[in-house]
Amino acid sequence: MKDNTGRKTKVYYDAKGRMHERRIIEIHRHHHHHHHHRRKGTWKKVLLVIGVVILALCAVTVVAWRVMDTMGARTLHNNASSYAPDLSQVKTSEGASSETASAEATAQPENWQAGWVRYNGKVYEYNSNIMTFLIMGIDKDGTVSAGSSGVDGGQADGQFLLVLNPDTKKMQVIAINRNTMTDVDVYDEDGSFVGTYNLQICLAHGYGDGMQLSCERAEKSVSGLFYDLPINGYISLNMGGVAGLVDAVGVVTVPRIKYENEKLVYGDDQTLNGEQAYSYIRTRGEDYDSASYRLEKQKEFLRAFIASVKARVVKDPTVALSLLNVASRYIVTDVDTNEITYLAGKIGSYYFDSNIYSLKGTTTPAEDGTTGHEEFVYDEDDLYDLMIKIFYKEVEQ
Repeated sequence: MKDNTGRKTKVYYDAKGRMHERRIIEIHRHHHHHHHHRRKGTWKKVLLVIGVVILALCAVTVVAWRVMDTMGARTLHNNASSYAPDLSQVKTSEGASSETASAEATAQPENWQAGWVRYNGKVYEYNSNIMTFLIMGIDKDGTVSAGSSGVDGGQADGQFLLVLNPDTKKMQVIAINRNTMTDVDVYDEDGSFVGTYNLQICLAHGYGDGMQLSCERAEKSVSGLFYDLPINGYISLNMGGVAGLVDAVGVVTVPRIKYENEKLVYGDDQTLNGEQAYSYIRTRGEDYDSASYRLEKQKEFLRAFIASVKARVVKDPTVALSLLNVASRYIVTDVDTNEITYLAGKIGSYYFDSNIYSLKGTTTPAEDGTTGHEEFVYDEDDLYDLMIKIFYKEVEQ
């Protein structure tokens, strides 16, 4: 019922049968409705705060990544931007050194610039935009630790130059035979310098502590082999860390390779896990020139491994940091986190040239050499041609 004011009322009778009306006050319903709105508003605020926090974290992550990317780019280029290879005394296939070519060009001093070289009728200059990294596999299975003497560094059984060309967006690899004869600085057990000798390049890393000092000495020999090539950074990996790296990316597929009658024989492909990949790249054999045989297997492994890593980095650039963390106990490097961040962001857009280069040359048996071990003597014309092809660009005239 409603009274004359329109308000709701309730009729009831007392004990004597008399009728009464009582107004119904709807306080309870109104209070409950207000409480529901307040709870709903609170949840909206909580969700809003969570959303703001998530956006802030994303923004911080993006900014941090860009800062690391920028800093990495700057330091990498600064590492090797102050000098260029010296080809001035190298004999070319044209029968004249580039120094002679420079002399010929002095008749036009207004055009010729220092560092230019003439090769096969064209003029070239070093491409300073290129970044080059020395990758080494060290003949040790354990985690990295400082050696007890100045000759405990371990030999660099695998040595590769990873070359990134931002102009062509191309990634290329040069494999170096461990027995390549070149200048190596020799030290005694106390760390005192003995002299520089023409030795197998793998020994350079051994003259050191197995840490940064060994890497720097190996880097010096490799740079010298390539006519004082600027090297932006190095990464050495004790071979014991290979299995973990392969397992982290999944598997690698490589061909079966045999060394028969002093020739490489390629068979069917095989898929390897970490331990199998480790055995694949370590097996050398006792045959003559077994170092070249192992180098070919290392090239096949590296080709497959780089392709796998690149495919994952394209999807997630942080994979590079994850892999570094997996093998951190086996690695010595002067490439810092900022630089790795920069490289990871770039490498995905680079084309990987699966044709891994290596120097041509001849191997001298241990009994015929001067060191008592196999010696690989590289072809200087081939090295010069490779330098021009990979590290130089033609000068527009």
